[in-house]
Amino acid sequence: MENRRIIVSEYGGPEVIKLIEEPLRLPGPGEIRVRMLSAGVALADVMRREGVYPASPEPPFTPGYDVVGIVDACGEGVEQVAEGERVGLLFSGTGGYAAYVYAPAEEAVKVPESVDPAQAAAVLLNYVTAYQMLHRVAKVSQGDHILIHGAAGGVGSALLELGRLAKLTMYGTASAAKHPVIAAYGASPIDYRTENFVELVQSKVPGGVDAVFDPIGGNNWQRSMQTLKRGGRFVGYGYTSSLGEATQEDWIRDWKLLSNRQHISDGPEVFMYSITTLKQKRPSWYHEDAARLLSLLEKRTLQPIISHRVPLAEAARAQQMLQNTGTVGKIVLTGL
Repeated sequence: MENRRIIVSEYGGPEVIKLIEEPLRLPGPGEIRVRMLSAGVALADVMRREGVYPASPEPPFTPGYDVVGIVDACGEGVEQVAEGERVGLLFSGTGGYAAYVYAPAEEAVKVPESVDPAQAAAVLLNYVTAYQMLHRVAKVSQGDHILIHGAAGGVGSALLELGRLAKLTMYGTASAAKHPVIAAYGASPIDYRTENFVELVQSKVPGGVDAVFDPIGGNNWQRSMQTLKRGGRFVGYGYTSSLGEATQEDWIRDWKLLSNRQHISDGPEVFMYSITTLKQKRPSWYHEDAARLLSLLEKRTLQPIISHRVPLAEAARAQQMLQNTGTVGKIVLTGL
């Protein structure tokens, strides 16, 4: 049997994405092989392809975080899952874009058979990210006011849906075309292209919002802090400015600077969030949170937005669609 796998052959644009075929190997001891049903496409994949993500892997490499699929084979000593079971996996940014993937069995999260594998993939990355930022990092409470940047994206829309469940008052930045999506979650949309979000939020919430969630970086982080009340929480995650004029060095510098600020007594609390870092530090949290959210998905309490389902072989097109910022919610690759 052959495996089909996407590789980034060199740093660059979508043209550097190649599909290769290689023999399937048997899983090693404690390892499982999973036939991919859905694999998520993330902006961080684009950043790694362009080589602007900090510590981007050297090409050739296979991008991808979140995978939902069926256990195809188990290595010696695997007891956590069995062949034929549906599971989810979260990689540390590389490995997901493949028809078959391999992982230690203890990494697997069981996925209910009744749920859409594309929506389950959204839960594994986007919704766990949103849940942990809201409840484990910012520790929001009912009635809190929050500002969400990139509110129509995969994580942004997850923050909106989970924020509505938590009964938060929400403001979300996005282009005007995406405002109906934001309003549908009960949030107030802000056009980042034509409106000054700092002045607008300050006028609506004179005392300042309780928390801001900002994946943009650069000057936007400093402006976001101007919307916070005293003792408010700033949560930075990602640095999409690096897809524009900002550099990898800017990202590393700003991330370190703000990471050090969380120890300063005056001003807002500052948190720099990475799902893979927190998963490494607190693996039990990831499994608890993923299981909780997959249960909500099974009950249809959650309805992640799937923008497009794209065949694995067209991964370059999927990344182009995401990079063009015209999509709402999550783009996923589909398997065999």
